[in-house]
Amino acid sequence: MQLGWPPGQAGYLLGALTFVEVLAGLAVSAAVQRWPDRRPLLCGVLLALALGLLALALAPLALAWVAMALLGIGIGALFPLSLIVTLDQAHSPAHANALLARVQGGGYLIAACAPLAAGMLRDALASLQGAWWAMLLAVLVLLALVPSLGPAQPEQETACSG
Repeated sequence: MQLGWPPGQAGYLLGALTFVEVLAGLAVSAAVQRWPDRRPLLCGVLLALALGLLALALAPLALAWVAMALLGIGIGALFPLSLIVTLDQAHSPAHANALLARVQGGGYLIAACAPLAAGMLRDALASLQGAWWAMLLAVLVLLALVPSLGPAQPEQETACSG
């Protein structure tokens, strides 16, 4: 609406984003077992998210529907995939519990702070462009971490580990 869209059209865009998020989350959850190594899937999801943010930063009006689709795919698929990739790193149920607690706790903390930071950037810059670029930078950092997230290797048994 800040860019001149009528409230109804902006609402349709937001509704479509939510719909695509739900579909992407369900699709990833249903098909993830086909990829024992989740890194290619995670990379694709993060690339969709990055391209959606880039579209918002460079041409928010002209690419609004493209950005919506890419962001919906990225956001919707990233949540279940992040939990699955976390579980892939676990060596035991106790380790899985600890990892998931850290990932979810950290994720919710970031999710709580990101709108505040975006609002501060919007106030400072009089637009959301800075927020889109900051989020794109965060996604690029996540992309750089993807190679380190391969499937966990089983721990080697030793004489002490019965």
